[in-house]
Amino acid sequence: MQLHDDARLPICANLYTQIEQLEQDCRSMTLPALHEAIDEIRTKAVAHHLVALEGIAHAFERSIARNRQATAFGLYFDQLKLATGCAAADTDTARDAMLAAISVRLTG
Repeated sequence: MQLHDDARLPICANLYTQIEQLEQDCRSMTLPALHEAIDEIRTKAVAHHLVALEGIAHAFERSIARNRQATAFGLYFDQLKLATGCAAADTDTARDAMLAAISVRLTG
């Protein structure tokens, strides 16, 4: 299991960098370009079995589609970056906890 996790480190580091860049660029992007960028992150997460990252990206896409102006970009970007560090063993639990954290911060 450790070897598999070690093989994912460069992938996760690349995704983290991609998320940071998207965070800097997102406000000036068109809605289709923003969806495409987030979908690219989600697709990479699915391909590498990064369940927590995929779940947060999917929720982010849905939030933007509902109301871009009301989307808490900072919360989603924080959780996306955090999700790049999740071990394979705790991805479902981590995804659910991260989504709950976003929900609590939005309503609290």
